[in-house]
Amino acid sequence: MFNSVFDHLTRGSYNFLLNDAAEIRRVIPRASSVLPEPQAIFPQVETATPLQGFPILLSPQLAALEKALGSYLDAECEVQFGHHMRLGFDTRVYAQKWEQYRSRLSSALQNVTLARHGGNYAAVFWLYHSLEVTRRLRLIPQHLRRQDLTLGRDHGDEVKYKVFFKWIDKVVTTAYDTAHSMAAELDEDEDALFPPILSLMRDNVLIFTEDYIGPDLSQLSSYFSGCLQIDGRDLRKRLSALEAWHQKSIGRDKVLRAAVDHLLDGDIRSEARRLLCRPGYVSFLSSHTTYSASQFLPADKIQVWESLLGKIKEFEILHALRKLVVPLELESGTLVSRELSGKTSKTSKSPTFAASAATRPIDFTATWIVDPVVERFGLVYDITDFSATISMLGRVEKMAIEDAFRMTSIFQRKINKLASSLDLRIEKYLGDGAFYSGRHARRMLVVAIHLQRLYPEFINQGFPFKSGLRIAMNYGEYRLMPLEGAPAGGSSRYEFFGHGLVELSRLSTGKKTQELEELKTYLISQGYPESAVNKFFSPLMKTNKELVSKIEESRKFYAYVNQNSALINEGIVATEPFVSRLDDFDEVHFATDQGRGYIVVDCEEEVGGRVRVGIRKLGIGKFKGLEPMPVYEIVDGSMWEDQHLKTIPPQKLLGALERLFMSRISAAQQRRPRPSAAG
Repeated sequence: MFNSVFDHLTRGSYNFLLNDAAEIRRVIPRASSVLPEPQAIFPQVETATPLQGFPILLSPQLAALEKALGSYLDAECEVQFGHHMRLGFDTRVYAQKWEQYRSRLSSALQNVTLARHGGNYAAVFWLYHSLEVTRRLRLIPQHLRRQDLTLGRDHGDEVKYKVFFKWIDKVVTTAYDTAHSMAAELDEDEDALFPPILSLMRDNVLIFTEDYIGPDLSQLSSYFSGCLQIDGRDLRKRLSALEAWHQKSIGRDKVLRAAVDHLLDGDIRSEARRLLCRPGYVSFLSSHTTYSASQFLPADKIQVWESLLGKIKEFEILHALRKLVVPLELESGTLVSRELSGKTSKTSKSPTFAASAATRPIDFTATWIVDPVVERFGLVYDITDFSATISMLGRVEKMAIEDAFRMTSIFQRKINKLASSLDLRIEKYLGDGAFYSGRHARRMLVVAIHLQRLYPEFINQGFPFKSGLRIAMNYGEYRLMPLEGAPAGGSSRYEFFGHGLVELSRLSTGKKTQELEELKTYLISQGYPESAVNKFFSPLMKTNKELVSKIEESRKFYAYVNQNSALINEGIVATEPFVSRLDDFDEVHFATDQGRGYIVVDCEEEVGGRVRVGIRKLGIGKFKGLEPMPVYEIVDGSMWEDQHLKTIPPQKLLGALERLFMSRISAAQQRRPRPSAAG
């Protein structure tokens, strides 16, 4: 997988650009900040190799923008055609079509400007939009020939570039107007809001008019005649003669061969034609004794070649990124692609690619550009009494605290390695734990079991945080919030935010008694006598202790919902949406542990081999700020050998858990003493 835009570009195949990061930086000096970073686009089967590119949502509003662009370019073409034919045109219709396009373009530019901190969306927009402009401009000479064969043949290329220059002038003005109008709103400099990639494109006609440039430059006939107004066939003939002469000279001229070999990093071993693509190399050759200016390139043509070479290399860099555009349509809830990236002719084939449901395509017509709400599996672990243990160690000696943090760091590294091996991603540290996200429920489940197994191993090695380890897992909505102040050209950083993370926090700590402990700690830290604080809270603490289940808490790791519907978690718990997405298992078993019944399943994973887990429904938990929700306990199933398991008929996991839970409720009601008749 590529780590940066340079990783991708240096793996490309070019006709003129040297395949080297230094060459890319020379052609585009601020490449790291100007060029957007490709992202991974996962297919429906997420274990398959992802595409690298830019997923673009083909929304109805984006289609309307492209239609408005076509209408305006047609009107501009009609104006230029009228000038040659000395015909008039309807200025009102012309202005109306421009305004329809300008208003939609301005709206898209505002959106990408507001979202500029999230991924250089302005650059992605211009890469995508330039493809549409190229597709339409290339058709102009052909369109004019259909209207008037002579005019199209003699002036079609010229009209094409006149239309382009009128369009680019108006578009750049619109972009500056947009930046100016938003500068005050965002309290930023106007120039900083103008997309640098548009400045680059504005000065290079090829970006908006070509979709491929071959080694013989035959695709640039229209550019030579319509824009540069030179004889393209003559230039190509001279370059071909120069290449043939150069190939012979470099083979028989030892001085030339030695100069190339020593001064150009041994490029003599590569194709000799590629040497002509080095800046200044043709000027160097022109001083050779056997160089013929009349047969090859004279001084003025050398300047044309050097300038053209720079433009072609810029084109190849940007077009390499344009080919990464993956247009996506929403069809029956699935994002599919029907277009080949980087092509200027649209197709209507059956879908060639279906993206993962987790894909967040870029929508230039939406305010957020990329929907900030994502659905993910989340895991949080929390070390019990972490702060209290640190305070206690602080009374001993400073070295004890340093040793504790050192072991915590090693513990965390072990967890990160485990999580990474199963495609979980660490999103943030939480002081006494961490938050991970992932796309696979079973892999996250396996990580939770291995994490719980790791904790006692560290306790045996002297880990001072012995009070317990709490783990919670869910599946839900998270909101990605971009962090401001990312370095220029650096990868954008996002923080998970919102309901999903709050839910995990409540599940891992359980908020009923925890709030009392936090309040007691706060009052003592403010100087209140500890004895007075304990005396004040003793009635409430006594009530809480009466709700403690000694049977449940006799286990090393445990979780239960008490009579007040408060979750007591010192083990592993999960939400119902998480459990429901574990999918169906080939074999489902039933087992018991100290009177508790569990549905037992085996997870086959790449790391750790087979992992056996037990699952049971605890009941409905109530949490601060959240709606009541079903909570499930997850236990390490390594305690059960095969002979301890009772196989039950294949069935939906959630259904089996619900039936087991209801049977437990029914059994409890039957054990409850009935009131007497007299009562």
